[in-house]
Amino acid sequence: MKKITLILTFLLIGNTVFCQTITGKIVDIDNNPIPYVTLQIGPNYGVITNEEGVFTLETDNFSDSDNVSISCLGYKSLEFQLSTFTKPTYVLEDSISELSEVFITNKLLSIEEILENVRANISKNYPVNDNQRIFMRESSNFNIKDFDFEVSKSSNFNRATIKDINKNFETMSQLMVNNNSKFYEDTLLDLLHIADSTQSQIIKATKLVNIEKDLSTDAVNGKLIKSVLNVLDSSATYKLKTSIFTIEDSLKVGKIIKEDSDSKKGKTTVINNKVSRIIRNNSLVENSNLDFIFEDKGYEYSIDGISYLNDEATYSISFNPTKRSAKYTGKMYVNTSDFAVVKLEYEFAENRTGSKMNLKFLAGFKFEENAYRSTVIFKKNENAVYDLYFISQENGNYVYINRSLKFIRNNTAEHTDKQQLKLKFMIEQDYIAKSELFFINKGSLQGDSAFKITNEYPISYISKYDSSIWKDYSVLSPVQEIINYQTN
Repeated sequence: MKKITLILTFLLIGNTVFCQTITGKIVDIDNNPIPYVTLQIGPNYGVITNEEGVFTLETDNFSDSDNVSISCLGYKSLEFQLSTFTKPTYVLEDSISELSEVFITNKLLSIEEILENVRANISKNYPVNDNQRIFMRESSNFNIKDFDFEVSKSSNFNRATIKDINKNFETMSQLMVNNNSKFYEDTLLDLLHIADSTQSQIIKATKLVNIEKDLSTDAVNGKLIKSVLNVLDSSATYKLKTSIFTIEDSLKVGKIIKEDSDSKKGKTTVINNKVSRIIRNNSLVENSNLDFIFEDKGYEYSIDGISYLNDEATYSISFNPTKRSAKYTGKMYVNTSDFAVVKLEYEFAENRTGSKMNLKFLAGFKFEENAYRSTVIFKKNENAVYDLYFISQENGNYVYINRSLKFIRNNTAEHTDKQQLKLKFMIEQDYIAKSELFFINKGSLQGDSAFKITNEYPISYISKYDSSIWKDYSVLSPVQEIINYQTN
């Protein structure tokens, strides 16, 4: 019996050695952090470093004899037994060659031939969309450039009430203008592809935000409306108009106040549409952002050299726009054997912008996407085809809104006197929105029949980042700014 107990004790000790979390950093030979490096244990578990080169590995269910592989395009790969994977930092050496060193006997293809082969092999290299589990991190930065608000007209409100409203918003304006606010949202979801559409099941979501200092468009609008609702009759309904348009015929004030108290929920359709749009923008399909692959006549290209990923050679190709209609500058990396695009790095070229709408004088609205940057990584799977592995997409936007809102109480047997409140407000705002998508699993996640679609999902509002929330999942490590973020 003692012998059996001793053996069991030994086995338990051996198993607990690697039931732990390992955090480290990947750098180059000059000690610069390397973002988006893949660390893999076995065929089904892997993580990717964040933009600061930091990773977090959960080693539960792995033994000390399992291997950890480290790989990144342009660097020599490394491999360690888990039992020796204990350093806080690992250094990757460059793995880049001149074209002449690689194509000594093989024909060096022209840019046109390479792109023709890329397009010809898309259906072979990239599978039809399947179900995907995705971890998404959203980082948002808002800056209020200008803000103005006043009650311009009222009836059946005493002057003291109106004076207090205007005074409160004058104070709010002083606190908001030329100030910044940030927040971070982490969401784990399953994305189900059905024909040409998608549906999402949200598994878990958190939001790290200082609610009192939140300057997002939704938050500012919410503060405006809430302040006005506090002086309206909560038992009545109101017609809500902007300019000559009626937004709502029977706005229930009491219902809105109640919904606001239970607002820590997200709309599933919003997340689903956002994720689907980011994926489509960065996929090798027609009408995506990747016109430099499909409409190459508007760009000039150059082959900069050869990079390696897991001993496979890839062309490093730079591109810049030559026509006004072409927007992007950047690099693409193309496998020299199967002509799969394995990585993309691109952004708006100088003096280029994205979507825009200027109705400033007609409808008091202006919007412009003035910055865009994206990194896309594809990963070859066991079937020698490429899956989306990681997307980082960053947008810079400008918004101007100058509107009037009018609340008119609907007459009833109890409310026969006319009550109305007219507001004028103007907000000018810059904001940067960054979305990072890490594709954890692909294929049949839990079967279509078990896929639960809900209109809303709960969001856990947290006061500081808590890694234990994501203990059981492969997620992006937080950057230092998130770790340091405090909501109080």
